[in-house]
Amino acid sequence: MDAAPPPLHPDLAELAFLLGAWRGGGEGEYPTIDPFAYEEEIRFWHHGTGFLAYAQRAWVPADGETLHSELGFWRPVGAGRLEACLAHPFGLTEIAAGELDGTAAHLASLDVPRGPTGLPVTRLERSYRVEGDRLSYELWMATERTPLARHLTGRLERTS
Repeated sequence: MDAAPPPLHPDLAELAFLLGAWRGGGEGEYPTIDPFAYEEEIRFWHHGTGFLAYAQRAWVPADGETLHSELGFWRPVGAGRLEACLAHPFGLTEIAAGELDGTAAHLASLDVPRGPTGLPVTRLERSYRVEGDRLSYELWMATERTPLARHLTGRLERTS
């Protein structure tokens, strides 16, 4: 039997609009690659403490091959501000800060540390918006060779 979820920590009230599982698809683009379509699932959940846990996985629609995944934590830091720490499987992490605005979250990386073989990403920016049971987002990326450009646009539906 599953235990009831813990009560929502009061600090998470501003982030509660993100809670749940979301599934849908999107389009990827970047100056150095051909455009592509993907499907994905995003989950936000909590453990009764002052942060949200986050997991994302994207895959090729035709065969289900994993394209990307991320794990991390999002936490409000007061006065409509937000911080996130995310791990990417291609050898980098993302430390980001931003703003909350009702049912929207906007984050920009402060640092993108990477391992010796990590991809040369230098900046990431994300915007998420929830309208009812729909989550939409854009992700912008810069690398050592390419200036900040839109990379992903997704539209997902709440599944739980």
